[in-house]
Amino acid sequence: MFKPSTIGAAWMLLLFAVACAPIGPLTVTLIADGETRTLTTDAQTVGELLNQANVTLDQDDRATPPETAFLRDGMTVRVVRVEVHTETEERTIPYSRETVRDTTVPVGETRLLRAGVNGTEQIVYAITLEDGVEVDRRVVQRMMLQEPRNEVILIGTHEEAAAIPISGTVAYLSAHNGWVMRATTSNRRRLTATGDLDGRVFSLSPDGSWLLFTRTTTDTTTLNTLWLVNTVAVDGEPTRLPAENVLWAAWAPDGERIAYSTGEVRDAAPGWEAANDLFLATPRARDGQLLGRRRILAPSAGGAYGWWGTTYAWAPDGEFLAYSRADEVGVVRLYDGEAAPLLHFPPYRTYGSWAWAPTVAWSPEGAFIATVVHGPAPTGELSEDSPVFHLYALGVALSGRGPISPTLTVELASEVGMWAAPSFSPDGSWIAFGRARIPYTSHTSSYDLCIIDRDGSDRRVLLPSSPQEPGLGYPATAWSPWGETLLAVYRGDLYHLPLDGQPRRITDDGAITTVQWQGQPDTEE
Repeated sequence: MFKPSTIGAAWMLLLFAVACAPIGPLTVTLIADGETRTLTTDAQTVGELLNQANVTLDQDDRATPPETAFLRDGMTVRVVRVEVHTETEERTIPYSRETVRDTTVPVGETRLLRAGVNGTEQIVYAITLEDGVEVDRRVVQRMMLQEPRNEVILIGTHEEAAAIPISGTVAYLSAHNGWVMRATTSNRRRLTATGDLDGRVFSLSPDGSWLLFTRTTTDTTTLNTLWLVNTVAVDGEPTRLPAENVLWAAWAPDGERIAYSTGEVRDAAPGWEAANDLFLATPRARDGQLLGRRRILAPSAGGAYGWWGTTYAWAPDGEFLAYSRADEVGVVRLYDGEAAPLLHFPPYRTYGSWAWAPTVAWSPEGAFIATVVHGPAPTGELSEDSPVFHLYALGVALSGRGPISPTLTVELASEVGMWAAPSFSPDGSWIAFGRARIPYTSHTSSYDLCIIDRDGSDRRVLLPSSPQEPGLGYPATAWSPWGETLLAVYRGDLYHLPLDGQPRRITDDGAITTVQWQGQPDTEE
């Protein structure tokens, strides 16, 4: 037997249905396909009306009110035709102008070294039309068809390079050879003369006595070889170490050990495939042995774009390394090889035979890692196509045998560009980094060299001296061992940058790409 409340509810539903149902023929206005019709119909719903009027809807079209709605006398029913298609546009990317100082050109004169060529970018849009009118347009793909080539203008100058007292040891890579500088910036000495350093590894020991580097080979089955040279001995000869196909290597903070990672040669671009492994060893210079060599990480796929490789950075205590890949930043503990991810982000799709991965740099007390993070797209692009890169500080709690845990994630500066390459000053007060002048094309943009306080405040530009001067191609820098001064590679030369003074050029090479500065200060700068 039904309860009274149940019977009452059923009657109310019936009465509602009857009340909503049309009684007798209705007059309805139908707007569809550019035509407005006034119809007399006995249809009860919008869907039935459309069937009677031979109006069909595909999966994207819509009716207002919807097809399930009951008709009312005098109602207007509108059909909106929705069409989605793609459209491809080729956009010209104007070339920029670079000016290069050249001591072979008379003062006051300029010469064209290279003509500029515009680039071409292909953009694919998804376009939505409603009744033939565009209502939405979003980017679904970007592809660089031709990179722009900058115009290069030589500017004549006879400015002499400055001679400045320095402490510690400076090593730099110029025209594929290693050089060392001590006591004063005018006191320079060549460490190699073969012109075959590939620049993948260029690491100066903490006391400045040894330079670890890689050389190319004539053997097509070998990418490179690992070498060691004494920077103090005047006639020191480089010693080859038993490691090949090295993609990354660096001295440990104790100056005794090195860590390195390898790959294999491949015929296809880029010419190698990374193993994403990690080895630890102690090099012995007198016979070129790697003592106590131990594999910390076995070869692995290495995440997204793992064929490009993994980059590492020693923690100040020498017991951990930070690592970075195309989609991840984390920490590796050396004693047991535990790898703990700290931050994931979408990889950047380059549409080429190269991959982007951020650099990582430790604060001197080992509590933070500065890095660049691939950010979300600002205008609806797919996440892997986003042109946005931010500067972040990642807090991390380290313990000898306990868990590795992140403590915080802080954005320090927005839209800095993919090649920002941050680094902490030795006292941890400042972070130096590059900021792209054109952030949304940061892979080809020039950069300003900036510093900020470690909390992201008090940002200043150190180089170039004015916005009218060309920017840096890549912010290759080195802090002095005691802070307050930077060396930076700018237009192929080294510039001395006191934080409270003016930049001064200290070399005339025109071919420098990398610089390192190590050792304890023995004089006041």
